[in-house]
Amino acid sequence: MNFSTFTRRIFFPVYLVFSTAALGGDAAHDWLMKINQAARRLDYEGVFVYQHETHLEAMRIIHKVENGAARERLVSLNGAPREIIRDERKVTCYWPDKNSVMVEYRKADSQTFPVILPERIQDLDGYYAIRLGNMERIAGRPAQLVIVKTVDQYRYGYHLWADKETGLLLKADLLDTRGKILEQFMFTHINIGTKIPASALAPGVAGEGMVWHREDDDQKTTSTKPGWVAARLPKGFRLSARISRQALMRKRPVEHLVYTDGLAAVSVFVEKRGDDSKPFMLGPSHMGAVNVLGSRVDDYQITTVGEVPAETIALIGGSVTPVANQ
Repeated sequence: MNFSTFTRRIFFPVYLVFSTAALGGDAAHDWLMKINQAARRLDYEGVFVYQHETHLEAMRIIHKVENGAARERLVSLNGAPREIIRDERKVTCYWPDKNSVMVEYRKADSQTFPVILPERIQDLDGYYAIRLGNMERIAGRPAQLVIVKTVDQYRYGYHLWADKETGLLLKADLLDTRGKILEQFMFTHINIGTKIPASALAPGVAGEGMVWHREDDDQKTTSTKPGWVAARLPKGFRLSARISRQALMRKRPVEHLVYTDGLAAVSVFVEKRGDDSKPFMLGPSHMGAVNVLGSRVDDYQITTVGEVPAETIALIGGSVTPVANQ
């Protein structure tokens, strides 16, 4: 897995439905608000594991909030050495074994955890159901289980364990439509509220002599003249962001569309192919819970990707077309 992609996905998003049909829905809403708030106001450091398919990754994380802005450092503890520093503006990935550093600027979402949007609660009631589970123990701390269940084949479900004292997310399972665990994140050790010096957030990898790949921040703009659109969407999905930017490695313009139902998200990348381009990537593929579809429209490569079922990717990705065709 690409390391920058991995680090953007290690914390499952918590845009969640809040059912108001019963008291349990109100209580679950309270816990989800705690998760959201804790992610934005707490300093912590710890070790977590992330499991997908047969792969197990162990990571150390240092998270500090200062003047309302979060900054993180993540260090791999197994496999090839890797490290990432991320803040509100950019993500910097270090690959010592590849002698390279990649700098990407935040595009659609500058938040470590998505913002819970209470005004969208009613919109989500038709395709997610939520309730509280038991109080359990994670990383030596009492944690409340929150169960989010999908009601159709177009999205995944979640089990979330929130620290009883602070609300910080300590464990999360991503579930397919049959309830099978696709991915799992869990802290094995954590210190919450600990004092974190600025030096702890500095990269432990010297970047001197390494090859740096930098995205031009000036090229990252929100498109005002949309060129492409997905004509078919599952119920509840809507366009949440449209960004035009330069591809980091190829220096070609890419239109990036983000569709979301408030919890699940799908990205569509549209890039015109050049004479020096590799052959078109066509057909479906997947890596763990992430499904991908490559398709072609004239001389354009369409890549649709998301942590959603293959049916969702096929529906959205198979309907991407130039706006002029609408």
